[in-house]
Amino acid sequence: MLAAAAVPAAGCGGGRAPSTGANHGEPNGGGVNGISVGNCLNEDENFLVQPSRHRLDGQSPGGVNFTLTLYPTPAAARAAAAKKNPKTTAVVENGVVDFKGNPAPVPGAPAPRISRGELASIRRCIDKAPSQ
Repeated sequence: MLAAAAVPAAGCGGGRAPSTGANHGEPNGGGVNGISVGNCLNEDENFLVQPSRHRLDGQSPGGVNFTLTLYPTPAAARAAAAKKNPKTTAVVENGVVDFKGNPAPVPGAPAPRISRGELASIRRCIDKAPSQ
């Protein structure tokens, strides 16, 4: 279970610092404000996440723990996801959702997954987040 409480950042929609780092596939958000994405997920979509600029750790409304990492482009996100287990990874816009490590509810049952509806919620929040 996620032990940390989400702390929404103040001043969403305000001035933004430019993305840092070279565009070599490292997470840098691709211009999407990760704090705004996190605040949207917490406030509008009933998630529990810790917002940050490029990586969000949290829990879906269905109780699935995940990490959302934002990349410079959708292509960079797809390349990063290709290196992960496809059973526990999803690409949403320029983000990679990694939900590995969730325990099965009962022995022998499949591990929980992020639902299509939850992925749609993540997409909505990425789409409406302002650029950095």
